[in-house]
Amino acid sequence: MDNTFFDNKILLNSARNCLKYILRAYKIPKIHLPYYICPVVRQAIREENVKMEFYHIDKFFMPKKNFAEDEYILYPNYFGLCDEQSEILSKKNKNLILDNAHAFFAPQKGLASFSSPRKFFNVNDGGILEINTKISENFAQDEDRTLEIKDFESFCKNEFSIDDNPIKFMSEKTKNSLKNINFDEKISKNRKIFSKIDQKLKKTNILNLHLLKNSTPMCYPFLTEDFEEEEKIAKMLEKEGIYLIKYGSNLPETYPEFEFTKILMIPLIEKTSKFFD
Repeated sequence: MDNTFFDNKILLNSARNCLKYILRAYKIPKIHLPYYICPVVRQAIREENVKMEFYHIDKFFMPKKNFAEDEYILYPNYFGLCDEQSEILSKKNKNLILDNAHAFFAPQKGLASFSSPRKFFNVNDGGILEINTKISENFAQDEDRTLEIKDFESFCKNEFSIDDNPIKFMSEKTKNSLKNINFDEKISKNRKIFSKIDQKLKKTNILNLHLLKNSTPMCYPFLTEDFEEEEKIAKMLEKEGIYLIKYGSNLPETYPEFEFTKILMIPLIEKTSKFFD
C-alpha cells in the first residue's frame, strides 16, 4: 500500500459518522440529497437535526435539478461508477459533498468527501473523511471489534452495532488492517471481476453506467427487464450465502428512480465470479 494514502485524511469509525462530522464542521442547516440513497444516510442527517430537501435523478444518475450557488448538495458515487458525474457536479457546485461509500478509490472533489472501507475490504468498521475544516470536539477511539462477518446474520449484527456508535476515531485494528492491504491488487481484482460479469450480462443490463478507465467499482449493478433472469441470479447467489442488497424499496412507483430499486448489486468477489465463467 502507498504509505501516503492516509495523509490529510481523518480516520473515523464509519462513513455515516464522516457525514455527521461534515454537517457539524460546516454548520450546515439544510442539505439536498437524492431520493435514491441508502437509508442510513437519511438517518444520520436526521440525527444531526439538519433539514433535508430531496431531488430526483435521471437515467444517467444525474440530479434533475439545478442548485443555488450556496446550497449544500450530497451526491453518492453510485456503485463506484459515477466518477464522471461527480466531476461535472463538482465544477458546478462549490458546496458539493461526495458520498464515496461505493467508491473507495475515487479522488476527492468538492467541499468534502467520505468513503467506507467496509464496502471494499474485510474490516468491521471505519470511515475515511477528506475535508479542509476540522472541528474541535475530542473524540474517543473506537474499540476493536471481534465479530467475524461470515453470514447475513453476523453482517446485520455488525451493522446494528455501528448504528448505535457515536463519532469516534477509527479503531486500531481496522487502521492496521487497512495499512496491510495491497490496494493496487484490490483495484485490479474488482475491475477484472466486473468486466467478467459484464461480458455475460451486458446484453440484458439496461443501466446507463459503464466502467471508466480510472474507476474502481464496488459491485456490478444489474437491472433487467427479464424477471426470470434476475430471479435466477439472485437465487443462485443466495444458495452460496451471498445476499444482494437493494436500495430505495420505499420509493413510490411514480418516482423516476423507482426502477432503480430493482437493481441487483452483485458483489465483486471470487465466490461470485465463478458463476460467470
